[in-house]
Amino acid sequence: MTKYRLLFLGCLIALTSAITKATPPERIAVAGGSITEIIYRLGEQNRIIGVDSTSIFPEEAKEFPSLGYVRNIAVEGVLSLNPDLLLGEEDTGPIKAVEQIASVGVKTDIIEKDNTLPALQEKIMHIASLLEVKEKGTALLEDIQIDLDALSYAKQHLPDSVKKSPPKVLFFLTLENGSPIASGSGTPAHTVVEEAGAINLLADYDGWIKLSPESALELDPDVIIVMNRRQDVFKQIDDLPHFKYLKAVKNKAVYIIDGIYLLGFGPRTPQAIVELGTMIHKDFPLPVGYKFRYPRDDLASMAER
Repeated sequence: MTKYRLLFLGCLIALTSAITKATPPERIAVAGGSITEIIYRLGEQNRIIGVDSTSIFPEEAKEFPSLGYVRNIAVEGVLSLNPDLLLGEEDTGPIKAVEQIASVGVKTDIIEKDNTLPALQEKIMHIASLLEVKEKGTALLEDIQIDLDALSYAKQHLPDSVKKSPPKVLFFLTLENGSPIASGSGTPAHTVVEEAGAINLLADYDGWIKLSPESALELDPDVIIVMNRRQDVFKQIDDLPHFKYLKAVKNKAVYIIDGIYLLGFGPRTPQAIVELGTMIHKDFPLPVGYKFRYPRDDLASMAER
């Protein structure tokens, strides 16, 4: 009996070791633009076989077969690519689709996100560990630390008057159809506004909120940020009643910034927050020698009109 018990234990140990040392994924279907960016920054894009429609940076990522929209991925499209891993962001769905993909033996890894900078750092190292390239993950963390240090430096060196009374911001997801949708708490927009040293005027509300022009007038923000959705934002502002009376509009403190760049919580987001700080604050002192290193897309301000 002892001999068979030892044989069984030996087989169990070997099996456990094989599971523990499973080969890293080589055929990855990605659902989430930030994940695609991270894999590219890790230099492991050769493992990608398909991406969702939010994976638009870098530009060459658009050349991969499409899985559909991140919240509505196509099961047949994913399985036709014969992936060994579906790697997705928290909103990958629908849930039944993810479960169906997993049921045929495809490993699925859905990364929870809480729209914070520490969570971004954890996401980078999780993906690097999954791909067994931890050294590259550490190098990427060191790279974005340059932006995090610049952000910390700038906020520390803001004038005392600004620290005591930070600019008040309204961040709009869209102004389409005369129905502004603005950011409350619990959104990536709320995080970036606060990280940039400002106050989100709708912090007492949760999620994205439909805001009437009258309510916007009552809030009277110092700065307005609008996510660029390929619309003529400035014309939309002109067409909204009461907006012309807003302090931000009168002072031309209205800015457009690319949503994926700023709110994607990928490797470029720390730089994007630094840039947001330069928009919100008249003086946002950056360290000597600091430079923006990543492409800055679709940026505009009302002052440029």
